Amino acid sequence: MERVSEVILRQLPQLPRGLVHVVDPPADGLFRELLADDRQVALFTGSRGDFLRLRAMGTNVRYEAFPRGGEAADCIVLVLPREKEKLAMMLHASAGQLAPGGRLWLVGPNRAGIKSSPTVLKRYFTCVEKRDSARHCSLFEAREPRRLKPFNPDDYEARWQLQQGGKALELVSLPGVFAHGRLDPGTELLLGVLHDLKPSGRILDFASGCGVIGLSILSAGDEADVTLLDNSALAIESGIRTFKANGLEARSLPSDGLLEAEGPFDWIVSNPPFHRGVDSDFDIAASFFRDAGTFLSEKGRIVVVFNRHLPYTGWLRNHFKSVNCLAQNQAFIVIQASKTK
Repeated sequence: MERVSEVILRQLPQLPRGLVHVVDPPADGLFRELLADDRQVALFTGSRGDFLRLRAMGTNVRYEAFPRGGEAADCIVLVLPREKEKLAMMLHASAGQLAPGGRLWLVGPNRAGIKSSPTVLKRYFTCVEKRDSARHCSLFEAREPRRLKPFNPDDYEARWQLQQGGKALELVSLPGVFAHGRLDPGTELLLGVLHDLKPSGRILDFASGCGVIGLSILSAGDEADVTLLDNSALAIESGIRTFKANGLEARSLPSDGLLEAEGPFDWIVSNPPFHRGVDSDFDIAASFFRDAGTFLSEKGRIVVVFNRHLPYTGWLRNHFKSVNCLAQNQAFIVIQASKTK
């Protein structure tokens, strides 16, 4: 069981026996313990992978960008997100889901910044106190939500423009999405390469984020059928908003890696992630490189950008016969691979 779950269970006797919402819980056995004492528990997660694992355990879990519980909760347990902007958004959403007299528990690792969270909590709640500290984690309780305007995710959008081929493309992202509110330098390098390659046909934008790579390809005017794939419900929502803002259409596919993808694709393009929360997690990229070739058409290719210090080029050579560098700078490299071994 993960450390944050252990800290929550230390406070189990203090948890109300009514309806409890748990937002972004670890995919462990926490929910079984919370169901004790005839307690009602509903889980909400923005991770497709965690959703599938929790659902397989038989839990009452929903995959959503924001918790939309319907019935007001007596307690909401929120696992600390990595980003402070996302924390503010989730606290605002959660405050409106509490029943009168309800409380919110915020729990997370100390190294993820939980100790500074009372500053954010006090924007949304009148009473904030620390309840526990153990397993290198802390748990805070917040009560009496402040009078705020109703939660609207539109208020947390970031919008900016990308100039490409004489066109101004509008990008939309929500807190918690990679490179929220900006074009990261790795993706910028990749877009320059893709502009010259002019991908067409069936295209998979893997780990699509706000959809900037897929949008750039489709807006170039080439015949393309774009699928935006991401594990994050917030990224899927951001991609939908981005394409709507530009009057274009793409398929949105929530998926844990390539698990729910259906090939073949003529192109797979990506700036693959190597973090899960505050931790580096190379398993995401390793699984992607291992399986991507099975989703390619006969002449299909994969084009990816990543930090030069990562060992991805060697990993690609383990699975593809043709691996070539298309561009690089001091920080990033763009690799094209084709013909699986």
